Amino acid sequence: MKTFKVAGFFLNEPNQLREIKLIDGLIINKEDDKQAWLIELFVSKDYEEVFSHYQKQEDEMNVQVLISHPNNDPATFTAEMRDMKTLESGINILLEGRLQQMRTEYAKRTLEKLVKEGIEGDALIETFNQSMQRRRNAPAIKENK
Repeated sequence: MKTFKVAGFFLNEPNQLREIKLIDGLIINKEDDKQAWLIELFVSKDYEEVFSHYQKQEDEMNVQVLISHPNNDPATFTAEMRDMKTLESGINILLEGRLQQMRTEYAKRTLEKLVKEGIEGDALIETFNQSMQRRRNAPAIKENK
């Protein structure tokens, strides 16, 4: 098993990507045949309602994790809540995730975004190629209002 620091964490919610501000976090590659990872987050109590929903509903969540450094490309996981403990200074969350293919996922999201913006033809090809070359490391975040 290999352990890494979590440098950023994002929840893929319907129609938005929500950044979860971390106090601290670790991610462990279990190095098994299921491509399973353990993700441990320590966050503010402000996120208790968000994670309680997933715990109560036993819903899978799609998440993106910046591993080791905030400038790394995000890794995409399908994760399930394993445990949530409220502590004096925050909430400890344990997720088990399965790593998804990142390269194609990033390309799909980028292309979908450009098409929704109405870019077509040669302009679409050029803009897509430029986006792939500069590959934004952090996911685009929509503000919660």
